Amino acid sequence: MLTGLRSVLSRPDRRIGMIVAPILVFVALAAWALSSPVGSSPDDDFHLTSIWCATGDSEYCAPSGDPGTRLVPPAVANPACFAYDADESAACQDRIDFTAGATEETERGNFAGGYPVVYYGTMSVFVGQDVHASVLIMRLVNIALFVGLGVALYLLLPINRRQILIWQWALTTVPLGLFVLSSNNPSAWALMGVGYGWLALLGFYEVRGRKRVALGALFLLSAVMASGSRSDATILFVVAVFAAVFLSAQRTRHFWLSSLLPVAGFVICALLFRASRSRDSVMGGSDDPLSLGLIIPRIAYNLTEVPSIWTGIFGQSWGLGWLDTSMPAIVWASGLAAVIGAGFVAAQAASPRKSLVVALGATALAAIPVMLLVLAGKDVGDDYQPRYLLPLIIVFVGVVFVTSGLQRVRFSRVQVWLIVAALSGAQFVALYLNIRRYVTGIDALSPDLNAGREWWWALVITPNVAWIVGSLCFAGALALLLPSHRNTTLAVREEGAGDISAPSRGARGL
Repeated sequence: MLTGLRSVLSRPDRRIGMIVAPILVFVALAAWALSSPVGSSPDDDFHLTSIWCATGDSEYCAPSGDPGTRLVPPAVANPACFAYDADESAACQDRIDFTAGATEETERGNFAGGYPVVYYGTMSVFVGQDVHASVLIMRLVNIALFVGLGVALYLLLPINRRQILIWQWALTTVPLGLFVLSSNNPSAWALMGVGYGWLALLGFYEVRGRKRVALGALFLLSAVMASGSRSDATILFVVAVFAAVFLSAQRTRHFWLSSLLPVAGFVICALLFRASRSRDSVMGGSDDPLSLGLIIPRIAYNLTEVPSIWTGIFGQSWGLGWLDTSMPAIVWASGLAAVIGAGFVAAQAASPRKSLVVALGATALAAIPVMLLVLAGKDVGDDYQPRYLLPLIIVFVGVVFVTSGLQRVRFSRVQVWLIVAALSGAQFVALYLNIRRYVTGIDALSPDLNAGREWWWALVITPNVAWIVGSLCFAGALALLLPSHRNTTLAVREEGAGDISAPSRGARGL
């Protein structure tokens, strides 16, 4: 009776948390969107030009007379005057002509269709006369999409699958994921498409009724987002789908009929991959002949170095932006410690099927980058960046939290708050450094981000406000979301029996 009373009393708190937490996540990511200027994400000159020219000739993208170039605003064609020099603030953009009507010829763009066009076409809706406003709106739209899809998936998933959604994003997004999700880079959609898609499919196999239809629609949308943003994300999406299918596999007619949905997802991926003529961008486009004597040593070397790509998502050895905003050891060490510690706790809820998927996932995390690098005639550190592999790392961490039957991943209060403290602290430092790098350059360190300010948006919000409010909101979101999953068993007993989102009997043997 006492347990039931506690559960009833806790219901309003959980409902308030469900309303407040998404707002906190949005504000935290919005702070990251403000933390860097136009052109701050890798190859933004290419991606912004591709967005501005996604719909063909217009008032914002004009033909130059050369089929391989276009005329676009100078702030779009060449915005990254600060790239590769961490001491150079974004104040160098004052030399760029931001006035309406000014144009500059560029050959950097998706004019030959090497990238999928869905992301560029969608973002082009928000192109306007003011480049700064257009860029910020696109970033906020991506953030709203991330939060909206996350809330929808949380409400649709079975009760015992919601912890996967929370933990996979919390443990893998500091700092690289936060930067990418709030940028203009198509990798933002790759993260969302792969990270949400596999969970939507997992839930689709387990629920009944209208939630099943909604999860199926969300899965198909995720397929479009992943394969419509980056060609290599198509490969990662397919791998993630196979993981969800294997975890859900049953010898029933229901399972085989349900598996028509991932087949439809594969068809979408294949059509978008083929339409974008993306083979060269995935394979690297190397013209060097590959001999057996060169391949074996290159494979061996890359296998020994590939873990640096995994730890790169935490900021170790790989900077943010144009890889020039380095993170101190406290950032990557805190993030890595959190994911390892939480992973060991989650791994206690083991099953043969889950263990096999985790092993195959670890193999894929090594094999995919090594294969692509070897085919391109390159090595780790030359070209393949952690953000390319981050979507699959998110899925891998999520799979570690998969449970079967009555298994639950249980954290003590101390464990949860240690993880919250580690991730919040890492984010606090990372956001400060990312703002500092563009406000004054990294050579002018000071606790006050407003001191000696050389660049900032034309907004009332100051760098200090963005840093402090963004960090508080991030910590608050973690504090609300992560502790709520310590008592998952209670939630299942309270709601699972009468909820159409509860796992079906066949799914309990996972």
